[in-house]
Amino acid sequence: MKNNIPIFLPSDNNYAPYLATCIVSLCENTNSFLDLYILDGGINDENKKIIESLKNKFKNFSIEFLNIDTKEHFKNFSLPKNLTLSTYSRLLIPKLKPELKKVIYIDSDTIVLNDIKDLYSEDLKNYTIGAIWDASRKTYNTDTKIPLELSDDYKYFNAGVLLIDVQKWIKQNVTQHLFEIQKKYENKIPHADETLLNKYFDNNYKILDLKYNFLDWDFHRSKIPEKIYIRHFVAEDLKPWKISPEKNCPFYKHHNEYWQYAKNSGFFETMKNNVLKDEKQMEILRQLKIKELIVKSWEKNEKK
Repeated sequence: MKNNIPIFLPSDNNYAPYLATCIVSLCENTNSFLDLYILDGGINDENKKIIESLKNKFKNFSIEFLNIDTKEHFKNFSLPKNLTLSTYSRLLIPKLKPELKKVIYIDSDTIVLNDIKDLYSEDLKNYTIGAIWDASRKTYNTDTKIPLELSDDYKYFNAGVLLIDVQKWIKQNVTQHLFEIQKKYENKIPHADETLLNKYFDNNYKILDLKYNFLDWDFHRSKIPEKIYIRHFVAEDLKPWKISPEKNCPFYKHHNEYWQYAKNSGFFETMKNNVLKDEKQMEILRQLKIKELIVKSWEKNEKK
């Protein structure tokens, strides 16, 4: 439908509970009707049924699972240890649904806290994509900037949230260019598809507000948005589902909100039972506090 908002989310079978939690947060905070397209990296039938059963709770979304043979499409692609080939699936979005005009892509390790229509309504101003500049990357950007020959003043974006003009992407044959970049720099790509996207768009993208992709360490910035729309749990060792819903995490923002959405996901008991042992949780919390202090130190140095 004309006024529906098309949103692409990725998941393999292991990430199905977190995908469902993200969907709950989307539906609870958005008045518009959502057309959800799942970049399916191997979700089994049982988990699909649980996700589809969310229609019994929410009437403002449709869902379509797009089966992607990642081993076939991305057989020669490099892969960091903490990722699976399904991360590259976002590169195929315009080919999968070429009839769409503008779409949103959101990683599944997120929750949506405000109406996603505001992001969808952003004017791309003739850019092919909109993304959020990860300003913290300027402190450790040599892993990407130098080997991939990026601009001196490039602004590295986190690819977990993207606003895409599908027609411009197709016209520019972006997917093919990204595959060519992978082939050329195959041994110099530290962050998978995110690296490829940053190389191709090299500062030629619409910089969107931080509120649309708020990362773990962004809470320690001097200026925090009044309304956070998308909370992105990017650090692998800091995922909220690794810490029990009963834990009090005053310095780990939105942990409680995450588990509130998880309660309506259909996977709550499974997620709760899979929480790490208590001693491991305490180590995660200790690391959280250490990272908080590190980022505060970075912020202090930035102001000098």
